[in-house]
Order: sequence, then C-alpha cells, then structure tokens
Amino acid sequence: MKINFKFNKKTIVKRTLGVLFGDMISAFALVYMLKPNEMISGGVTGLSVLIENITGLPLGVLVFLLNIPLFILGLFFLDFEFMFFSGISIAVLSMWLGFFEAVKPVGYAITNEVFLACIFGGVINGVGGGILFRSGSSAGGFDIPAAIVKKKFNVPIGNVLLFLNCFIIGMSSFVYSVDKALFTLVALFISYQVIDMIQLGVGKQKQVFIISSEYEEITKEIHEILDRGITFIDGEGSYNCNKLKIIYLICTSRQIVTVKDLVREIDPNAFLAVSDTVEIQGKGFKKINI
Repeated sequence: MKINFKFNKKTIVKRTLGVLFGDMISAFALVYMLKPNEMISGGVTGLSVLIENITGLPLGVLVFLLNIPLFILGLFFLDFEFMFFSGISIAVLSMWLGFFEAVKPVGYAITNEVFLACIFGGVINGVGGGILFRSGSSAGGFDIPAAIVKKKFNVPIGNVLLFLNCFIIGMSSFVYSVDKALFTLVALFISYQVIDMIQLGVGKQKQVFIISSEYEEITKEIHEILDRGITFIDGEGSYNCNKLKIIYLICTSRQIVTVKDLVREIDPNAFLAVSDTVEIQGKGFKKINI
C-alpha cells in the first residue's frame, strides 16, 4: 500500500459526501426492498443478512465485524486513499443499516411484489455502489477484492463481484428458497451492471476503425460535426500491398450513429469496425481512481 494521501479539503469533502450518500442509498435498497422480500445484497452485507436471519444478531454489527479481515487485506494491495475512504464507508454503511432497521416498521416493505423489488432494489443498490466507486471508495466487503482484481488484471468490477457472490446466493437458497435465490441473482446482476455504468461512465464509449480512400473527407466531417479527435494509423493491404490510412476514433454510443451515416454517405464501400471499450484514460477522459 502506497501512503500518498494529499489532504485536499475540497477532495475530502466531496468523497466523504459520496460515501455518505452512496452508503445511504445501498442501505435503503437492502432494508426497504430486498431484505423484506427475502433477497440479499452482495458480498459481506448479504452474508450478514443470512447470519442475522439465523442468529438474530444486529445486521449493522455483523457487517462491521465481517468487514475487518477484508479491510486488512486491502491495506496490502490498494491505495491508501481508497482504503481510507473504504474504512469510513464500512462504518457509515453499518450505521445506516442500523438506522434504517430501527426506524422501519416491522414487516414493512416499499413493495411486496418480488419482481418489482428485484428490479428496482437492484438498480437502487447499484446506484449506491456506483457512487461509492466514483468517489474513490467502496462499501467494503467483496468490493475490496474486486478492486484488487480490477487494479491488477483490469477485469470489470461488476464481473468480479458477480463471480464472488455465487456461493453467497447458493447459501441463500437454503435459508430462503431457490426462487428467492434466483431473484437475488437477477437483482445482483442488475446492480453490478449499474455499478459498471457509473464507474466507467454512463454508456460505454465506442472504439471505431474506418478504412476508406476518402479518409480526408470523412475526417473533416467528423471534426466539424462531432468535434471528435482522430488518429491516423498507417496500414497496408495484404493482397495488393496498397498503402492506406486507417481512421481511429473514440465516440459515444449516440455519436456512433452519426459516424456510420457520415461514412456511408461519403464512401458506401468503406470498411468500418465498431467495438465497446472497457476503460479509457488520457486527455479528454476521466481517470478511474482505484
């Protein structure tokens, strides 16, 4: 762990507010939507719900205690700033869970329709988790090993969390039922998709390669209409060995429609390849701090 924490007042206030707000949203989704319908959230919090159901111990206390060993693990692999705010987040989440559990009337749920609770609980829980990651923090638990894998191997956090939670979901099928476990799986999948959308930016950027003899005109139109930067890559055809210019650019999901129309209008025979990006860093793009 590298201790390189610049105590910038504005940054600390911004991240702390992100932790408070993100944890509040996640705790609200669990206590008022998922848990009353016998579903759980992911990781240590979900495990804590199962243990609470069996032992009757307070949920907030269980979340705090079970997070301690994973927090210690994170200290060896992750940045000090990330772990500093994650430590705050663990305590804050535990307090929010205890607060909502105390004020919620016994048996109350925002909706008793399992399908609605699954969808909206998953989305709301994902928004909370996404806000935490965008604030350079996490809710602790499995978020910490997920962040380690993201940092070391660049695997999307949502995919790692979904994998790690498989055995937690399996345990919930014995505590509740297989049906509720399957609904939990859907809710978690939705949550982690939302987390990745927020953490990587809403709407994945598109990576575009264009090969055309009219590359100069295509480039001019993209500059004027979309104001996107373009890189030329020198290429060579394998059959006739002709030299050519390959247009490379990054654009949004909405802009790709315009790019396709421009290319089709200028050169109907142009070769165009489009793919999703997992992460972009550099000038003009926000850096993801983990």
